[in-house]
Amino acid sequence: MSNYYETGHAKNVANLLKLNQLIATLGTTYNPSNPAIKASALATLYTNANTKLSDINNNFTTWKNATNSRELAFEPLRKEATQILGALQSTGAVQQTLDDFAFQVNKFRSSGSKLTKADAGIVETPSTEKTADASNPVEAKTISTSQQSYDNQLQHFQKMILILQSVPAYNPNENAFKVTTLQTKLTTLTSLNNAANTSYANLKNARIQRNLFFYAKDTGVLDLVKQVKAYIKSVYGTTSQQYIAANAIKFTRVIPKKSAQ
Repeated sequence: MSNYYETGHAKNVANLLKLNQLIATLGTTYNPSNPAIKASALATLYTNANTKLSDINNNFTTWKNATNSRELAFEPLRKEATQILGALQSTGAVQQTLDDFAFQVNKFRSSGSKLTKADAGIVETPSTEKTADASNPVEAKTISTSQQSYDNQLQHFQKMILILQSVPAYNPNENAFKVTTLQTKLTTLTSLNNAANTSYANLKNARIQRNLFFYAKDTGVLDLVKQVKAYIKSVYGTTSQQYIAANAIKFTRVIPKKSAQ
């Protein structure tokens, strides 16, 4: 959501405070029969409105921290995948196994920077993409940007580990390339990815609750404000300074009605 929208919500909260301050100056003459727009109810409404914005900010911070941690943890994978391929090549594994592993390594790269045949240890054989296409045509249609998602990267990394486990000769001296180390890394990456996904779900829910609070039909802040202004107009008249002052406090429907149901 853009900064414009977030600013719009904050402006509505600020104007709700201004409306409450105006109502306070009216004293006992502001005495509506509707309990939802009594002065005490509007004071609570303002407090709750601030809470809704704070929930957004807190969840946004949690989400950003989680996604930053995930990004930093996943970033080295592309380079490490190529290094692990080299370790696998050094074992003398059969070409089909190298092809399968190279195909997974390519998943960490954009379509414009795929491994060359030399990188993958392939000599006079079909490309890794064509080899994979023969066994799994759906998966190999394209190495698109959608496959760069963290969920998919985890899948590719897990497949790489399974391939390494199937090669008895794969037992590198380098601790970073050992299967047990890679399995631990997979567990860590999965945890970080889950945390990022969960924090986003919480942020999205906080925004939904904020939208309902401000913009739901009849019970939302904007509709309650309309009722407040209508009551002030009924008591003081359309041309009164009280109504003119209240009506001058503007509120904006940032979220369309259909998004606040």
